[in-house]
Amino acid sequence: MVSNIFTWFLYIADQVAIRPIQPQARLKPENQPLVVPPPPPIGSATPIPIPTPTPSSTIPPPAEPTTKEWDEIITGVYGIPPLLKIHDRTGQIQWTWSRDDVTQELPPQIRDCLYSDANDATEVKWIRNGTQIAAIYSDLVLIVNHTPEQPEIDKRITFATCRQNEFLWNSHTLEPLPGDRVAVATTGSNAWDGILVYNASVEQPLVDDPPILQNLTGLRAIHGMIWDETEQMLWAAGTDAAADGSDPIPAYGTIQGYPLHAPTGELIDTDHFAYRLPEAWDQETEWGPGYPWWCGPHDLVPVPHQRKFLMSQDRGLHAFDLNTREFYLESKGVVAAFLRGFEVTTHDRHGFNRAGDFLDLPESDLKSFSLAPDGTFLYVQSLWRLLRGNHTNLVVDRIRHEINEGDEIYRSRWFADIPGWPKPA
Repeated sequence: MVSNIFTWFLYIADQVAIRPIQPQARLKPENQPLVVPPPPPIGSATPIPIPTPTPSSTIPPPAEPTTKEWDEIITGVYGIPPLLKIHDRTGQIQWTWSRDDVTQELPPQIRDCLYSDANDATEVKWIRNGTQIAAIYSDLVLIVNHTPEQPEIDKRITFATCRQNEFLWNSHTLEPLPGDRVAVATTGSNAWDGILVYNASVEQPLVDDPPILQNLTGLRAIHGMIWDETEQMLWAAGTDAAADGSDPIPAYGTIQGYPLHAPTGELIDTDHFAYRLPEAWDQETEWGPGYPWWCGPHDLVPVPHQRKFLMSQDRGLHAFDLNTREFYLESKGVVAAFLRGFEVTTHDRHGFNRAGDFLDLPESDLKSFSLAPDGTFLYVQSLWRLLRGNHTNLVVDRIRHEINEGDEIYRSRWFADIPGWPKPA
């Protein structure tokens, strides 16, 4: 009882804390659409309690997916225009999407952002049982149909919001939530950065400025998010302070959970489930003396059938155990336990840090990686002192193969639901 009162006090304190000034008028509370929760059952309490997680050490594995399912990979290719493609393990293309495929009528701002000169293909994700793709493409955050067996609706955009504003310009990831909602990370270093939640129902018409249902601030530079069906929680990986060095304190890589309050469908905005790395590291090793940025996370990856996350970061890799709520392995330990067959893609990944120490960082800058239940995995490692890679690495039976050679790539992922980590249907 005392514990419940204490966690509720933490939540209340979190809600009444002074929030940073929000520079965008549409995000101010008075301009937010009203989200009306369903009436509570008679006799129920009004406060929103923070759920107490009950993690279990094992998850009964579902039936193994077919070989064909784990033959499909989705990759975003940078360019003007960018390209989203689904291909097999050899790189043979099965399906593509670009703005040239769009035939539907679009609101003016959405169309302008789709046809901008941005070359981004920053995020690509399997969602809604594979019938849709969540992506960051050109100057849009969008969801598009993947229904090749239904050509009349295939490749149709069902949700989109433009990134040409001070909040979403650097957005790196999105993740579906229950109730046809979608979480979009703003991926900035300001105090008001964090996560915006939208209604992504296919029933909703496309509009230039879709209403924001929630604005969760505090976690900066979010690059990865995962929905956790077991704990009914959205997990995000970012930094606890400004990653760009604009704060007077170091920025620590942080994993933070946002529990779902089922009656309202809203995420609880609390730092009660925030877990940060034990050290903050500078980025001078890669980018040279005087570079102000701090090392931050790039991708947050669930381990199939296990309550574990792997997290890539500018300088290396980390493993997080959701049962103990602890980081317990880094870089070479992560490779030995989960990524056997990993090889550095270039041999120039070394330099001096701010303290003058020489460092070799072979596991640095994995912009994305993705694990299949049979141990096969993918990863994209950016070239040293560049922001993206030039191929996808596929490791089968500890042997590394290079596919998508010559493409400018930020992310490649398995086009499938990770066992133990289902996306909301």
